[in-house]
Amino acid sequence: MLSIDLPTELEHQLIEVIQKSYHGNIQVAIASLLHLHKKYGWKEQLLQDVETIRAEVCRTGGISSKAIDEAINRYRKTR
Repeated sequence: MLSIDLPTELEHQLIEVIQKSYHGNIQVAIASLLHLHKKYGWKEQLLQDVETIRAEVCRTGGISSKAIDEAINRYRKTR
């Protein structure tokens, strides 16, 4: 059994989505959420990686293939 404590407004919004989109079936709603996370979650990680690389390149003052590769390697080591 899954139990979560949500703020009231978020709880009402979730209940409304489950009722309207999933005909009140919370199991289908959760399965859909997990499917979407599996399908699109990597994009969030990619966005974070790109933002980190951009910040590092801006910090060093230039863009070159070597600078990008070094930023990627430094970021991956700190994760």
